[in-house]
Amino acid sequence: MKILDKKKKKKVDKNYVKDGIKSVSETDFKVALDKKDQLFAKINHPDWKKYKDKIILMFQFLKDVKQKNYPETPWKTLAAMIFTILYIINPLDLIPDFIPFVGYLDDLTVFGFVLKLINKDLTSYEEWKIEQESIEEQ
Repeated sequence: MKILDKKKKKKVDKNYVKDGIKSVSETDFKVALDKKDQLFAKINHPDWKKYKDKIILMFQFLKDVKQKNYPETPWKTLAAMIFTILYIINPLDLIPDFIPFVGYLDDLTVFGFVLKLINKDLTSYEEWKIEQESIEEQ
């Protein structure tokens, strides 16, 4: 995934996110899964408290798709999740994370846009996951 040219787009908006999703490749899928430690370290920050469970669910979703445990999912949904994870872990995105108070705003904005796009698929996955866990308990 290429981080979009900062000179062309200086703000995070729906178009920025949509363009980012289009730039995701199959290779980025593996990279996103390999960055689990970085992702989880970042979402332990207090700014992420409200969204931490959703981010973890997204990561589990990707993992289950990659392991072929979960039925086919549209590439656009997967690409949106991958773009979000890679954007979140990138410390030098549009607003560098080390800038106090605003460093995570762009990350949260990207996550919010993507969550709206994938919420139906994420909810379906969550229901499937609960069903699988109840089957395993029996």
